[in-house]
Amino acid sequence: MYKEIIVLAKSSKHSEYCIAGVDTITGEWIRPISTNIRKEGSVPVNDITYNDGKQVQVLDKVKIKLSSYKPTYSQPENYVYDSSVKWKKTGQITLAELTKYRGYDKVEKIFYNKGKEVSEEELGGQSSLLFVNVKNSYIFIKTFHGNRRLQFNFAYNNTEYQYFKISDELVKATFADKRDGVYNYRDNLPVVFSLTDKYNVTGKYYKMVAQMFY
Repeated sequence: MYKEIIVLAKSSKHSEYCIAGVDTITGEWIRPISTNIRKEGSVPVNDITYNDGKQVQVLDKVKIKLSSYKPTYSQPENYVYDSSVKWKKTGQITLAELTKYRGYDKVEKIFYNKGKEVSEEELGGQSSLLFVNVKNSYIFIKTFHGNRRLQFNFAYNNTEYQYFKISDELVKATFADKRDGVYNYRDNLPVVFSLTDKYNVTGKYYKMVAQMFY
């Protein structure tokens, strides 16, 4: 079957990409995934390259052939795409048009609790993708024993959230050469959050910043 989605996230995953968007008809989330189980369904660059050589970009409208529905315990939006059929750009919209068409997701918490991770016992079949407007947001950079961490702190629904990992490639590139510190305070910032599959070392599911709309 074919689906047309508005791409809302293009983030890094296993040196490839995680793509997520909303159905242009229903507004529901869809995450196209590859058949590469070893890389958790990440999408190689060739598969997000149009016939004209340009890559899929956030807010593109894209027609994709999906071959099967493949949800996981934490990600009910996953569909395997047919890699033999090129993705086709059918249009592009603005952020203002998106919020008018669909609006933000209305949830009490960012994935079940107030922390940066979720236990298996907490999972309840909710979407693993959220498009929300956060407040008081800033980038926090700290180097621990030679390991540089780029993290996101913010407020949502009168709750403070801290130390979310960022997979938005543009944000990572923007802050690649910045020193340790606090950066980029924003009062209102549209963000797409994603919940990972289980990390087997800890048995936890982690909350990620997949896309920021500056």
